[in-house]
Order: sequence, then structure tokens, then C-alpha cells
Amino acid sequence: MPRVPPGARGGARSSRPEERTGGRAPITVLLIDDRSLFGESLAAAINAFAPDVAVSHRRSATALADLPAALRGTDVVLVSIGRADPAKGGIGQLLDALTLDALAGGGPRPPVAVLADRPGPVVIAAAARLGLRGVLSGRMPLAEVIAALRLIHGGGTVTPDPG
Repeated sequence: MPRVPPGARGGARSSRPEERTGGRAPITVLLIDDRSLFGESLAAAINAFAPDVAVSHRRSATALADLPAALRGTDVVLVSIGRADPAKGGIGQLLDALTLDALAGGGPRPPVAVLADRPGPVVIAAAARLGLRGVLSGRMPLAEVIAALRLIHGGGTVTPDPG
């Protein structure tokens, strides 16, 4: 898994994003999770430890209600799927909506990754079929999640280590 470079974590945060990122806009991440406590906590943790990443949290119904607005200005989408199959049910519908080529209103889609409790072969295969750019494990340390988001934003793909 990717690692965060030394010195890339922690520290006090300025209220002005351009001061935290050396004048560059932070990587904007939309975290979609229907568990408010988990989603808000993960967003707060990443925001506290990664000055170059700005995470906002939405529940899936809110994001789907106006997907073009939810994705506006978003660099990476991270969907927390828990133990769900990314190709089935509500999670499958959400991921289909996020990965469709044609968005109402046009414009390029941000890369999409999933955060799974147990990213086994079924999840990895479904993610590949859907064209997702990452499968992150809920067992990853926070620093690795942050590094993975940076890697995905930079054009890379993240998959869990086999085994």
C-alpha cells in the first residue's frame, strides 16, 4: 500500500486552504457514507492530518438527489461500502450513477474509489468491472488512506495487497 511521505501528517491547520497547501488548492474529496458518525469522523480525521486534502461527507441519498452538484469541484469520490458487494443493491446503484460516462450537465467525472471492510476478490473484481480507481481497506492506517487518495488524484490506481 502507498505510504505518506515523512512530514506530510499532522500539524496545526490554517483556516485558509492556500496557506496550508503552499498556494495550491487542496485535493477535494467527497466521502459518501450512510453512517453519519463514521463518515463525519473519517472526514474530520483526514482534514486534521492532511493539509492538502479537504474531505466533505454526504449520505448517499443526498449525493444522488443532485449528483452534478455533489460532484462539482470534487477531485476524488470515496464511497464507503462496508461489507456490501459493490455491484449489487443500493451500493451498486450509487456506483453505477457515479461511474456513468454521461453526466447530466456534462463534464468529466472524478475518479471513484471504495472503502471496504473486507476487500476480497469479489470486491476487487467488481471494482475492476466498474472502472473504479481504488479499493481501500477499512483496516488501513489513516496515513495510508490519505496516501491512497493522493495517488488516485494523481492518476494512479490503488488495490489491496493480495493475502
